[in-house]
Amino acid sequence: MKKLILYIALFVVISGCEDVLNKKELNAVDSDDVWNSETLANLYLNKVYVDLLPSFGGTSSTEISDESVGTGTGNMMYGELSDEAAYGNFSSTVYNDIRELNILFSEIDKGSINVDTRDLLKGQAYFLRAWAYWELVKYYGGVPLILEPQDPFYYESLLVKRSPAKACVEQIISDLDNAIALLPSQWPASERGRITRGAAAALKGRVLLFYASPQFNPSNLQERWEAAYQANKEAKDLCLADGYALYSNFENIFIDESKTSEAIFITVYDNINRTNSYENSVRPRSESNDQDAVSNAPNWEFVKSFPMKDGKSIVNHPEYDSLYFWKNRDPRFYATIAYNGCEWQLSGKKGRKQWTYTGNKTEPSSTTKGASPTGFYCRKNVNPSIISTETVRTPTDWIEIRLAEVLLNLAECAAELNKLDEAKAELIAIRQRAGIEPGDGSYGITAATREEMIEAVMLERKIELAFENKRHWDMRRRNMFVNNLYTIPKLNGTRRHGIETLLDTVLIRSFLGPNVSKDSLFRHFELIMSDTIDFDVDYTKYFTTTFNIEIDQRDINFLQPKYNFYFLPKSELEKNPNLQQTIYWGEVNPFDPLAE
Repeated sequence: MKKLILYIALFVVISGCEDVLNKKELNAVDSDDVWNSETLANLYLNKVYVDLLPSFGGTSSTEISDESVGTGTGNMMYGELSDEAAYGNFSSTVYNDIRELNILFSEIDKGSINVDTRDLLKGQAYFLRAWAYWELVKYYGGVPLILEPQDPFYYESLLVKRSPAKACVEQIISDLDNAIALLPSQWPASERGRITRGAAAALKGRVLLFYASPQFNPSNLQERWEAAYQANKEAKDLCLADGYALYSNFENIFIDESKTSEAIFITVYDNINRTNSYENSVRPRSESNDQDAVSNAPNWEFVKSFPMKDGKSIVNHPEYDSLYFWKNRDPRFYATIAYNGCEWQLSGKKGRKQWTYTGNKTEPSSTTKGASPTGFYCRKNVNPSIISTETVRTPTDWIEIRLAEVLLNLAECAAELNKLDEAKAELIAIRQRAGIEPGDGSYGITAATREEMIEAVMLERKIELAFENKRHWDMRRRNMFVNNLYTIPKLNGTRRHGIETLLDTVLIRSFLGPNVSKDSLFRHFELIMSDTIDFDVDYTKYFTTTFNIEIDQRDINFLQPKYNFYFLPKSELEKNPNLQQTIYWGEVNPFDPLAE
C-alpha cells in the first residue's frame, strides 16, 4: 500500500491545487503524504464523493411506478425481468469505493493531520460507507460486509459471503451514528455539498423506515417501527436545530439553490465539472435538444391523484369537473403537471402555452418521436429560464434528501404506531407550505384511524415527492404492486392510461374560411387565437378530450416478493464461489436476505 493510485480527476474536484500537481508523479502519491496532508486527504475523499454520490435521479425509476409510463429493464413491469439483465448496482466498482474508505479508516490516525480535521474526514467517510452499503442493501437485502482493507494478493480473503439484511442494516446504522457524532451542522458556502450531521440523521431515519416496512419486515415487528419513529423524530429535531426548514416556494425547491433551506443531502452540479441532462429528458421537444421519446410523462391515474385546493379528494368533490380537471387543484399540481393549453414559460418565453392536442404544430405528432404519450408533461424541477439549446448541460443540483421527506418519514412511522395527532401535524406542515386551503385547520386531512392515516401519508408522499426517485421504492417496500393498502388498490392487474385531446377544426375553420389548410389553421389558432381565449371558461368550446387511453399493452405484473430483492450478476457469482444467488432467483442453495 506504499503507493495509492489517485486518478487525475481527483485533482480537479477542488480549486487551488496547482502546488499539489507539481509534486512527484501526476498519477501516484505516496501514502504517507496523503495522511500527513489535509489537502491530499480531502482530495482522496473527494474522489469517493464523486464516485458514490447519487446522480440526478428524477427519471431513474418513474417508469417502474404509478407516476409515469414504461416497462423498465427487461420488461420488469410485466414480470419478465431475468437474471441475464443488466440491472442493479452490485459490482467491484462499488466495493473498490468501499475499500478506499476502509483504507482511510485504517490509515488516517497514523498520519499527522490534526484531530479536528481527521474527525471531519472520518465523519464524511462513515456516511459515504453507509450510503454505499445502503444502496446495495436496498437492491439485494444482504451483501458481503467488508469493513477493513483486503489484501488483493490473498485470494481466499476476497471470497466473502453475503451477510443477512439485519447485519448489514446494523452496520449502516453504526456508521451513521458515528457520522452524526463527528460531522458539523453546516459547512461554509465554499464547501457546499459536503455531508452534514443532519444528512446522516436523515439517512438513518430513511434506512430504519425501510427496515420496518413489509419488504424487510413481513412479520410487522413493532419494535422496528418504534426504532424508525425515534430515528426520524431525532432527525427532524436535529435538522430544525441546524437551520433546515420547509422552503416557502415548492415549485422552486430545486431551482433556487442558494436560497433553498430544505436541501439536506445534495449532489452539486456546477456546470463545469459536473452537469446533468434532466431538462433534455423531460421537456417537450420544441424546448430541448432531443427528438426521442419524452421521459416522465405523467399518466392519467397519477394526474387524478392530486387533491383539490382544499386538500380533499376529487372523488365526489362538488368543484371537480373532469373536463376541466386542472381547475381548483392542489397548488403542487401546477408545479408538477403540464397539460394542454397551460402557460409554461420555457426558455424564458413569456406567455408561452404548452400544447398536447393531436396534430398541434409545436410538438412532433408521433408518440415515439417527441410528443407526450399520455397528454401530459412533467414540470417538476424544470427551470424555465434555461434556454432550449442548453438543456443537455444543466447545473441544477440533485436533492437526494430534503426536509419534507424527513417529516413524511416521521409521519409514516407515527401512523404505524397509532400516533395519529403526530402524523397529522407533519402532513399539515407540508400541506400548509404547499398552499392548500386550511379549511377547519385540517387542510383537507380526514383520516381518523390508523389505516386511514397510513394511506393519507402514502398519498402525501406520492404527491410531494413525485418524480424525485421515491415512488417506486415506496411501492416496493410496502408491497403495493401486489397488495392493497387498505382502500388503495394494488397496481398489478391494472394498466396505466393517458388522454387524447382534439381541436375543433370545424369551429376554427368557421372563423378563417373554408380554404385554409389544416396546418395554417393550427398555426393560426396557436399563435393568434389562443391568446384571446379563457380556457378556464371556454376550453370545451375548442377542445374535446377522450380519457382513459390505454398506454400499457398488458396488465402490470411486477413480481413480489421476487422483485423485492434482486439477483446478483452471474459474473460476480463466477468470481466468488462463496456468493449465493438471491432467493427466488437461484434454485440451488439460495440466499434469503431476511434469514438471520
